[in-house]
Amino acid sequence: MNAPLAPRRKILIVEDEAFIAFFLEAILSDAGFQVIGPVDDAAAAFRLADQERPDLALMDIHIKGDQDGVSAARRLVEDLGVPVVIVSANAAQSLDRLRGLTRHILDKPIAGEELVLAVRQALAA
Repeated sequence: MNAPLAPRRKILIVEDEAFIAFFLEAILSDAGFQVIGPVDDAAAAFRLADQERPDLALMDIHIKGDQDGVSAARRLVEDLGVPVVIVSANAAQSLDRLRGLTRHILDKPIAGEELVLAVRQALAA
């Protein structure tokens, strides 16, 4: 008899550029993760995170709405206990604000292998 399959880890994608969101979703799905979203603003991210309880969130810094990705990441980490991987072309400008939230900060453009490795490392931490 085969052992039951382990549940797939849930990854919430918060990205306001549709093409990039699609790319992230495809890479993570192909790697065996269950993708939640994508969503393009903080309010939708909080609602979905509260409902679905993801194991991790991928967060862009520049997202739609009145909160940026750093503020949204802080709330996900501190209020909901969801670890975050930042995926942004603008991470360097926000390093001080990101300190203490995550060690996993990826610059766009990103290779699929780099993304999967960072997600696995963040989940293992």
